[in-house]
Formats: sequence, structure tokens, C-alpha cells
Amino acid sequence: MSLALNTNSEHRNWEYFKNQIENMQKQNIFESEEETIAFSRTFCYSVVSYLWKSVDYKNRWKCRTVSFFKKELDFQAIKLSKEVAEYFITLNLMEYAYLLGNLYTMLLPKSFRSNNGVYYTPPMLAERLLDLLSAEGADWAQATILDPACGGGAFLITVANRMLGDYRVKELSAADKLIHLESHLAGIEIDTFAGWLTQVLLDIIVYPESVLVGRRLKTVVKVQDTLQYALRETKKFDIIVGNPPYGRIKLDEETRKIYSRSLYGHANLYGLFIDASLRLKKRKGLVGFVTPTSFLGGRYFANLRDLLASTVPPLAIDFVALRAGVFDQVLQETCLVVFGKNTAKSVVANKISIENNQSCVERIGVFKIEPGVAPWVIAREPSEATIINEINKTHTTLADYGYKVSTGQLVWNRLKGQISSKVRSGLKPIIWAEAISQDGQFCFDYHYRKKLKYIKVTDKQNYLICNQPVVLVQRTTAKEQSRRLQTCVLPSEFVKQWDGVVVENHVNIIYPIIEKPAVSLDVLSLILNSLTVDRIFRCLSGSVAVSATELHAIPLPPIGKLDELISSVYAGEQTEERIEEIIKRAYGLRG
Repeated sequence: MSLALNTNSEHRNWEYFKNQIENMQKQNIFESEEETIAFSRTFCYSVVSYLWKSVDYKNRWKCRTVSFFKKELDFQAIKLSKEVAEYFITLNLMEYAYLLGNLYTMLLPKSFRSNNGVYYTPPMLAERLLDLLSAEGADWAQATILDPACGGGAFLITVANRMLGDYRVKELSAADKLIHLESHLAGIEIDTFAGWLTQVLLDIIVYPESVLVGRRLKTVVKVQDTLQYALRETKKFDIIVGNPPYGRIKLDEETRKIYSRSLYGHANLYGLFIDASLRLKKRKGLVGFVTPTSFLGGRYFANLRDLLASTVPPLAIDFVALRAGVFDQVLQETCLVVFGKNTAKSVVANKISIENNQSCVERIGVFKIEPGVAPWVIAREPSEATIINEINKTHTTLADYGYKVSTGQLVWNRLKGQISSKVRSGLKPIIWAEAISQDGQFCFDYHYRKKLKYIKVTDKQNYLICNQPVVLVQRTTAKEQSRRLQTCVLPSEFVKQWDGVVVENHVNIIYPIIEKPAVSLDVLSLILNSLTVDRIFRCLSGSVAVSATELHAIPLPPIGKLDELISSVYAGEQTEERIEEIIKRAYGLRG
């Protein structure tokens, strides 16, 4: 039996239903996370049940079931679930597959989403990633394909759609089409309910064939832990594609040891999924993922970069232009990336912009992937391509200037009892990120941190004290800011006045490692604060963190070409325009 569409459905869009769902959430607040998860699943189950009644127009069989802890829905929730299902029927399968996953995550507790890295891929990005894989030789009709984090079905549904649309598969009988999908598609999902959603959507896409054959599609989604599955599975796949979960994870000692080849410090789920996928792909196979860009330059991905550069360097990468509004509730900078056999060790970079359900792809350029653990410097904008290819010939770094980076030692909330708003004998000033003004000057006149200005340092805590002038760098900045690199010099007079200072953990310290560095602290700060170096930094940084690893990796102007800059500083001619002009010339850049 078919559902009767609501007469007002044409006037309702997803934003309308999101508002209705948010209102429902406010009226259904539970004491435990378990109850909230149960409500999310029960509501989604109700939506799918109504959806299936419309899909199953032949009335052949009931929607497949799944076991989970259920909550009783009130009349309004049941009514809303039916209306959402009616709305979904007005869309194509690719669209409502995404929205169904989106609905599930909306209702889940924030803590559950965060801990499990649960976010779903918009259809346009899923299609674009499959296009990138196609350009590298993916054959959707013949390849064996695995989605190692398939909850919600964004990729398996899109792949199944391409597979069924291929002329070679179209020629098969209905029975052979089912067999073909069952032998060529596979999904892994740790969340039983999310895996069930994927399987139901696959049931829907092959419903016409299933009716003709008289049976359902066999289960192709396994409920397992992908990280463990990759260690014992012997079957290898031609293509591994998906949107792995994001976020830090604590590993047991054995798992950390097994995945040590790609780990450095904190483990992130998506980095582990990339490693797991390398174990599951065939020798000439491809891996295509939607991921944060932090692996391109982040310190904790150093060993992963080394592994990828030596085995499957990226072939193609699309930088998603918008952080907000593309993935609901996700603010990380995101990219689409394809890894595979790449003897040239060069990657084609593009920028993809999405607005009002329209996408625009701009070619950025081709960039070399350097071996080792260093960050990969890849332009994010077409206008940056020439700059990056030019400065990649430059191998001068902070170490060549005679400097090194460390992070402020003070984790203030661990020493709250020692911190004061008022100055007293024996106290040291705390240097917060707020001390670094936007114009590159040092300022101890705090506004936000005025109650946390001083600290008592015990004899056993002398390691906290910085007793020399250094360059201070804000450790957390966002790409939306006018500058990612915010620096200033900690004045020697200020250090002497207090006989040392204490630098907080959200500030990086650049200090000399030789007696006579190639450039002074003042010159170094001017270089790092320049718009040119800032643009270069944005092309190797993939997160809000300004890490020591990334600062060490910035290609800086060659030392031998800095005399003019040094002279201008001592002559008092350090206007912003003049500094930019000198730095560009030092790099060999025009204009």
C-alpha cells in the first residue's frame, strides 16, 4: 500500500523538517545517553517503516528488522516520522539516503557523535569522489568495492547506482544483477543500527530486481570493528571508498603496536582507517576517502604521511571550500582524496565549492609529494599554485635560521591554586595568546585573561620559566582569520623585569639554538607575520592548530637574500608593503 502524500509537502523542505525535529528533541530530553540513542533509533526506525510501505508497492515482504533498545514514541513524534517519510518519497534515493543518515546523527547525543566521529556525506561530494576514482581507472561494473565505514549508505548506495547503470550490468538478468551486487559490494559498520540503514537502502535500490527474482538482496553489510577486521580479513578489494569516522581514540597496547607504522602520538580514527584500508586493498587498488585535511601537515600524522608517500601517494585531492554548511555540524576543513600507485609522486589538486546544491570545481595545479614525515605543501587556491611551486624549490627552514620551536609549558587548569589576578612578590607573569596583538606587538594588558595574569612557581617547577627573549606564536588560529600566523617578540626588557616569564600551552615559543642566528628575533617575527609566509603556511596546515611541526616545515626566504630586509629593519623602514616586497623578491616571486 502506498502512502498518501501530505497536501502541503510541496511547500516543505529539509530546513522545515529540521526545525520540527529540533522542536521534538526539546520535548524529549532524557536522563541518560542510552535513552537518547534509543529515541534516535526508534524515530528513524519509524521513518524507515513508513518509507518502506511506499517503496514496497507490490506488498512482497516486510522491511528487514534490526534489534535495538526502543523508546515509545508519542503521537506527535509518530506523526512527524510519517511526514518525514512522505517528504523523502518526493526526493531521489541518493538525496534521501543522505538525509536519513543526517536525521540519525541529528538525534544522537553530541557526545556519541563526537566519540564515534559520526558524520554523513552529502550526495554531491560522494558523486565527486567517485568521479575522482573513475579518473584513476575505477571500473564500477567490475571492481570489488568496500566501504569500511558504511553507516547511512552514502557511498554504497551511490556505487550500487553506478553499478546498476553500467551497460554491462544492465544486460544481466535480474537474478544475475543481485548476485553481481552481492559479490562486488561490501560494507563494514560498527553501529548495528547504521549498518541496518545502509542495508535497507540497498534493498530499496534493487527492489525491482528483487520482486522479479522473488528474494531480497543478501546482507552485504557486516557489523564489525573495521580496525580489527582489517587485521584478519584475507579478501582484498579493488576499491575502498568512504567517509571514515573522525576524532581521537585511545588504543590498547596491542592495537597501537600493530598500527604503529602510521601512528605518532595521539591516534585519530580517520588516520587508522586509512592504514586499515591499505591492508585491505589489492596491490593495484585505489583508496578514496572524505577526510579532514589535518593529515597533510599535522604532527600526529607524520608517520602516516611517510607511509603514504612510500606506498600510495595521493593521486588527486579536492579541497572543499566551505567548512560550515557542507557537512552538518562539522567545522573541520575537509578534502576528497584518492590514494593509489603513483610513481610520479605528484598530486592533482582542485578546489570544490558547494552552494545552493550546486558545485563548482576549479583546478589548482599539480604538486610533488615529498618523501618522509614533513608536511605536504599543496596550494588550496588556484592563485597560490605558482607561489607554492616556486617556494617548493626553497629548502630554507627555521633550523637554517638557527631557531627551534617548543610549546608553552603551562597547562593552567592543573595549577589553578597557584594563579592570581594580582601581582605579589615572587610571582611570574603568564604569557597567554592574548599577549600577541594582531599588529605583531607584545601586549601584557589583558582583557580576557586579566584574572589569570600571574603564577607562583615552586622550586620544582622551574622548567616552566622562559628566561630569554623569544618569538611568540599563537598556537590556535582559524582559516577564516585574516592571518593564520600571529607572532610577536617577547621583549628582553620584559623578561629582565620579571626575571623570567611563564608561557601558557596555547602559545608556541621560537628560540635560538645557536649563539648568532642568521636573523634577529625582530626580523624573524616580521617574516612570519608577512602575508606571503601566511599564504604559504595555509598550504601546509590542515587544522586550527599551528603546530611546531608545521612551523619547522615552512619554506622560508633564503638567508643570503635577506640582507635588504635586515637593513630596512635597522633603518626603521619596516612598513608592511616594503616588507612584503622584499620577502617576495627573496623567494624569487613576481608581483
